[in-house]
Amino acid sequence: MKAFHYINFGLIFLFLIGICVLEEVLVSNSLVAVLDDCYRIEQQIEVDNNLNTSRVSIMVDNLEYKWSKNESKLCYMVNHKSIQEIGQEISKMKAYVTNNDIDAFKVSIDTIKFYCGAYMHFMGASVHNIL
Repeated sequence: MKAFHYINFGLIFLFLIGICVLEEVLVSNSLVAVLDDCYRIEQQIEVDNNLNTSRVSIMVDNLEYKWSKNESKLCYMVNHKSIQEIGQEISKMKAYVTNNDIDAFKVSIDTIKFYCGAYMHFMGASVHNIL
């Protein structure tokens, strides 16, 4: 009978580990997708040296769409207040595109990359999350 309790404990523990790993994969994939889009936008800006192009505008719109889709999923796993800065920076980027403010736009991209890197660091799976 005692072996049954140990087996149940082991299964519950493995289930919790699986949930934490799944959370880590989903969060990391979402943040890596945002980082990839930011790098693509930076490359496009270097080529065009202008924000008032349809290509940059479409890329920022796609970034905003992907982030809003991912943010709604991430809100189930992490606190919304912890990840709202990325959405705010994307909104600022859209304003900078209309004003053709390249310097402020690059600062916003760097801020998004900083937040993504920081979030990937502290939202990862760990033994503390499992317990």
